[in-house]
Amino acid sequence: MNRTVVAICLAIAPLVAFATIYKVRMPDGTILFTDSPPAGAKILEERQPLPPPATTAPAPRATPPRAADKAVSAPGSGSATTQGAQAIDAAMAEVSEAEREFAVAKRRLETGREPLPGERLGTVSGRSRLSPEYERRIADLEREVAAAEARVKRAYEARNALR
Repeated sequence: MNRTVVAICLAIAPLVAFATIYKVRMPDGTILFTDSPPAGAKILEERQPLPPPATTAPAPRATPPRAADKAVSAPGSGSATTQGAQAIDAAMAEVSEAEREFAVAKRRLETGREPLPGERLGTVSGRSRLSPEYERRIADLEREVAAAEARVKRAYEARNALR
């Protein structure tokens, strides 16, 4: 009996670990983290699971070195191939960081479109309109998205120049 329970728990564990998590605001204003958003709740954020860790190392390249890779470098500074690989790795890290920043900026803009308390003004006709503070806040968020997008573009250009 105990072995069966343990086997079931071990079989279900990966499914739970790789489920999408939602951050939702309930109609009463409380914040809830769940794997399935309830009806009537507003989704504030959706967190995707991390990819599973790699279990095998990539195979080494079997291509012969090019003439450019055989360049002579200063003693003690490493080979040109190693330096080139390090530069590409740094460029790839910059691309990843820029893409992450861009995704965060887009998510902030999407969640920021909902007016905050005090950002709606009443009109004489009984309706409401958005305040100038709301417009400024959205313009700032849009500028952040544009800056993050420009950083992604620069990072890709720098990476492509190294290839």
